[in-house]
Amino acid sequence: MAIKIFNAIVYLPIIVIVMIVGQIYFESYLDSFSRYSSILAIIISITYFIQELCLLQISFLNLTDLTFTMVLPITMLFRKKHSAIWWGLLAATPLLFGLYKAIIGINSFSNWWIWVLKAGFFVAICWILIKYVKLPIFTRYTMVIISLGIVDLLTQAIEGRLQVISVSAATLGLAIFLIFEKDRYAFENKNKQKIKLLREGNVRDDLTGLLNYRALSQEISGLAQRQDIHNICIGALDIDHFKSVNDRYGHFAGNEVLNTFSATLRKRIHAAFPGHAHVYRFGGEELSIIVTNYPITEIHTVLQDVEDFFNQQPIVTSEGMKIRISFSASLTNHLNGEILDDTLRRADRMLYSVKNNGRGWIITDHYHKQSNSKDKE
Repeated sequence: MAIKIFNAIVYLPIIVIVMIVGQIYFESYLDSFSRYSSILAIIISITYFIQELCLLQISFLNLTDLTFTMVLPITMLFRKKHSAIWWGLLAATPLLFGLYKAIIGINSFSNWWIWVLKAGFFVAICWILIKYVKLPIFTRYTMVIISLGIVDLLTQAIEGRLQVISVSAATLGLAIFLIFEKDRYAFENKNKQKIKLLREGNVRDDLTGLLNYRALSQEISGLAQRQDIHNICIGALDIDHFKSVNDRYGHFAGNEVLNTFSATLRKRIHAAFPGHAHVYRFGGEELSIIVTNYPITEIHTVLQDVEDFFNQQPIVTSEGMKIRISFSASLTNHLNGEILDDTLRRADRMLYSVKNNGRGWIITDHYHKQSNSKDKE
């Protein structure tokens, strides 16, 4: 009996943790190979039921009952990854394994209502606690796991199968599992933060904090595959006579000018087009913007407001120097069937035409019927 209780409160929870890690590994492929998501979803489901059958046999061997079967889908749901698969598996698990126990004679078909009730209960409680965002996610997850133990004990009591070893599995076993899972969850989040910081370091410009050329290339590649975008506008901007700023005031002052200009532009662009715009440092004092699902005239207006802002007041450096700047800019719409890189090149060529014709103004291309090309405002 002591060995069986030990298995219930230590061995089985560790087995379930290993199963969860295995499913996390499979799910990572869904993100990497989205083209094959339906095939991978089938693989995940088949793997899940193979895992559950192994858990069933190990549970019967140690406890003469089926335990922890719903921990895996509940855990995966609270990770908020590909939830459509796990909602279905969460609902199917008590139904299929109730049917299995009835077929092999452990349970009665007359208890079918318990299986249905259990399935419905956990779908409902998971949905409520996933949506109830006032509590920390691990607190909500713990509440579901505790309710799983309580419902298992009630089910066994109704079916007349309640034993000391079952109580141990449903209480101490789940407690041990939660301790393991809390550590794994914290470790996973810590790694995610490290990966996020590394990625941001790779796509952020060290000087300005803007997204860099690598990020621009990635964004352009991603935009080409998105179906929710019906318009893409790409802009190129360049601080006028920036070399003379460096030569006259020094590179430290030049860096402050570039930082102030970048921060102001980013703030104005993000505020005007929330969730639809990014600002990049293309190289040197040249910046790029990408705005989706907004007309080019609105983007032109925002850039003109930024131009007016810098025309009206100088940038004051940390040493008290007052430096006035202007910038040149171009805006162009992406054309149907055009490679986005070609749109970016056209914006760059248009910018140089501005710089060769007086600087300090914004050009929009002739592909937009309301273009105010070469209107210096």
